[in-house]
Amino acid sequence: MTEIKAFKGTRYNSTKVDLSMVVAPPYDVINEAQQEMLYKKHPYNVIRLILGKQHDDDNEKNNRYTRARRFIDEWLQSDVLVRDDRPSIYLYVQKFRINGTTYERHGFVTLMRLESEIYTHEKTLSKPKEDRFELMKACEGNMSPIFVLYDDEKRCIECITISPTIHTLIAHVKEGGEEHFFYRITDEKIINTVQKLLANQRVYIADGHHRYETAIRYRDYMFSLHGRDEQASYNYVLAYFTNISDNGLVILPTHRIVHDIPFSEQEFITKLKPLFDVTLFSTTADTTAVEGWVQAIQGYGKAFGCKFYGSDNLYILHQYRPDRLINDPTHEALKSLDVYILNKEILEGVLNIPEHTFSTGGRLSYFHELDSALGSMKPGDAAFILNAPSAKDVKAVALNALNMPQKTTFFYPKLLSGLVFHLFRP
Repeated sequence: MTEIKAFKGTRYNSTKVDLSMVVAPPYDVINEAQQEMLYKKHPYNVIRLILGKQHDDDNEKNNRYTRARRFIDEWLQSDVLVRDDRPSIYLYVQKFRINGTTYERHGFVTLMRLESEIYTHEKTLSKPKEDRFELMKACEGNMSPIFVLYDDEKRCIECITISPTIHTLIAHVKEGGEEHFFYRITDEKIINTVQKLLANQRVYIADGHHRYETAIRYRDYMFSLHGRDEQASYNYVLAYFTNISDNGLVILPTHRIVHDIPFSEQEFITKLKPLFDVTLFSTTADTTAVEGWVQAIQGYGKAFGCKFYGSDNLYILHQYRPDRLINDPTHEALKSLDVYILNKEILEGVLNIPEHTFSTGGRLSYFHELDSALGSMKPGDAAFILNAPSAKDVKAVALNALNMPQKTTFFYPKLLSGLVFHLFRP
């Protein structure tokens, strides 16, 4: 069902560069200011490959994609980038803290055949896919791994790969309060065992839907040019695997700030009462009250918080009236999500905000950190504080060939780009 393959990864040469200076977050979470900072951080920073600058005089022969290819060729020639001498899989351990608690997520990076049993949960957009396709054509490789989940409650794979002491540590990077440990596994017995254990697994894409679909498009493009070659390296995509049961698998909530609420606070709460039980948790909004509010929202399970700009009232919306959606043909895997109820009943229903404008219409802003969300509020705003979906929610949606509502999942921490590359060239 899922086929993986060890490979000779291309990596930065640790004798020539300090890896902490050349890695970067995934391309799709980097804004313009961060891009500029990464460009200045080091001349070999991976930003030049994954999200190169665009220039006014760019043309077909000289653009962000052709420059990325040129950087790769130059860095290979000068041994800034080197290829491992043996097929490997790469153990990737991330240590991080959230709200005072330390977590450790374990996974591994390898190649995954594109015909594997893969389930998605996100609607993709044409513009990002076109961008990644042009980059893949120019560079002939995967510049960063997609992020996939497998479900192994017995944790058989972790028992084999989790012991860093038997593997070779090839990178240790501290980045933004996180620690990233990257190990190389070359033991053929371990690799073969992992292959066999994953062969009976379904996998679910957590992050990287656009790159996954782009990899399929690129494979088909190469087939159209050269004929079908099942052994070519572009039949595989670079992928990071982690277990749904891993204790360090964290999904952060994505809170919503809705702008230009056309009602007073009391009018709005009155409109919500037929839909939910509305509990006034606190009439003060100091730090202690907000912390208790968030804990109470989590305690209710299916619930979310609501707060108006300029008001100290902290509300909890819970005990949703599920009979309201009895005629909604949407699958139960979606209807059970807090964010679906928020979107359907409040944003579309009460506030009349069309679904297609959620990410482009300017009425909503999204935040993963509560302090940032509440601190951003302006007159006319209302905050909706959500619980994070679970990995099991993601699995249920994916298994039923559905798409999560936009801005639902944020897997944390993100994978660093620049630890290993998969180049298609021999």
